[in-house]
Amino acid sequence: MSTVHKGLTVTVTLDEQKITYVNGLLMEYRKDLRLYQEKYRKSLPGTFFISWLTLPAQVYENKENLPARILLLTSYVGSKSRHLKELASFLAPQLRQVFSQSAEFPSGEPSEEKLIQFLNQKSVPNTFYSGFKFISTSDVVQEAQLKSEVLSYMQNQETLGPASDPADVKKAIESFVSNHPKLHWASRGIPYRSRNKVQMLWPLVVFGLLMLASIVSLIALIFTDTLVFRWLAWIFPVFLVVTGSLFLLLRLNENNPHEPSPALSDDKVREIVALETNPVINEMSVIAPLKKGWIRRVFLALTLKLVGLVSYFAYIPTVHTARWLQIDKGKRLVFIANFDNLSEAYAHDFVDSERRSMNMAVIFSHAFGFPATRWLVHKQYNHRSEYMKGVRAHQKITQFWYSYNRDLSVENLKRNRAFREGLFKKMDDPAIEDWLLTI
Repeated sequence: MSTVHKGLTVTVTLDEQKITYVNGLLMEYRKDLRLYQEKYRKSLPGTFFISWLTLPAQVYENKENLPARILLLTSYVGSKSRHLKELASFLAPQLRQVFSQSAEFPSGEPSEEKLIQFLNQKSVPNTFYSGFKFISTSDVVQEAQLKSEVLSYMQNQETLGPASDPADVKKAIESFVSNHPKLHWASRGIPYRSRNKVQMLWPLVVFGLLMLASIVSLIALIFTDTLVFRWLAWIFPVFLVVTGSLFLLLRLNENNPHEPSPALSDDKVREIVALETNPVINEMSVIAPLKKGWIRRVFLALTLKLVGLVSYFAYIPTVHTARWLQIDKGKRLVFIANFDNLSEAYAHDFVDSERRSMNMAVIFSHAFGFPATRWLVHKQYNHRSEYMKGVRAHQKITQFWYSYNRDLSVENLKRNRAFREGLFKKMDDPAIEDWLLTI
């Protein structure tokens, strides 16, 4: 089984006059979660998050109306086919009720099989990031239970005091885990780790090997004129020329006058913040049309592809999942994140240092109302305040939001996994002392 996290995004157009009705349905489903949270967890065992919202019509380049939409976004582990089956089986009435408001939904009352087909057909690619890449929902529960049981055991062991030898403490914990009827699984190690890493890294490896093969072919052509080398030799120079040309065109586009986002009213901000009631994890949806010029659409599309290639190496300490995608022929940017803290503090995290500001600009600088840049990453003026205006101006209310895990931060998940990884592993005393701090 794969424990690589993935994102499903389903979107259809919607008559804007129906938005109020659909919003009401989704808010009712959100209220029902108070009663049915455990039922969701049992019926959707591979699903970490669900964001379900409507998007009002927006204007692109001050002249083109982008349609209102329904967006369903999930974060899951396992195969896409299994995930779609779980959704269609458990949420069939809700899915039919909401998506039937779109002209794109099949007529009548489609069967579960037709519903799966509809969700699959209306799904769109996205660039997905997870802060805990190789963990399943069952792992989250088990590893939290493991820590809790071990902590209780340690608190009741008078012989294992502060002066105890670290190796003896570790041995006692491992003996406790091995003999505990509910914790024996922890002695078997973590399955599928190597396979999952290969699954995430192979696209980047293929890209790197292709570039390397092209460079080697350029050198080989000095000594031999082989057809294979001639074809491969073109790849790296073409990549450089295309990338350089796109940067030059982007720089010309950056000379357009900056159009700041209109300030969001205090009432609207309060309406958004009022839904951020969870003590640990919350959600943010930011959706904006792009700035003028086809180069913005093309450059953002290529950027998201490259970001996806290196997502394995990314780590944002407060982000559980995040995704970026383009819809409406690349004219609209969608950003959805599940994170620790509140949206105000979370958004400021992106601009609290020069490096993070540059990373943020690679994607968000293409969206209308976000800060102007030079050569994509260099900020121009009033960067921090303009960024926050852009976030708030384009932040949308997520009418329905579900989280499998509601009480554990990214750091909690990391520490729980670190503790499990250290069990039955040979360590010297300093390493054991560090490992014990994860309890």
